[in-house]
Amino acid sequence: MEFTEESSGTVMIFHLHGKIMGGLETQTLCHRLHDLLAANQRFLVMDFQNVQWINSSGIGAIVACLNALRERGGDIRFAHLQGSPLHYFHITKLETVTQSYGTIEEAVQSFAAGLLAA
Repeated sequence: MEFTEESSGTVMIFHLHGKIMGGLETQTLCHRLHDLLAANQRFLVMDFQNVQWINSSGIGAIVACLNALRERGGDIRFAHLQGSPLHYFHITKLETVTQSYGTIEEAVQSFAAGLLAA
């Protein structure tokens, strides 16, 4: 798995690519998230448009990111969940504690109420 990032105002967007299966790449993503938290960046969208596969280690890494953000008063949204990732979000019930959107723009906009209150 690789990822690129961009900022949309106070929301950071991670564009994920490939297979999310744990390992060094997932650790890199988690370290980057902790850097953002240290800089008071608390709102994240993960774009799954180019993710072909995710396994239980990948789900675990996402849950760790979710917990880290929520502990700091932030949150995470997901965009373009489809195929295998959507299936794993469903069977792990991760979809019941997170929000998913069809587009990155919708996911970013979903933070608007929280950003106004912050």
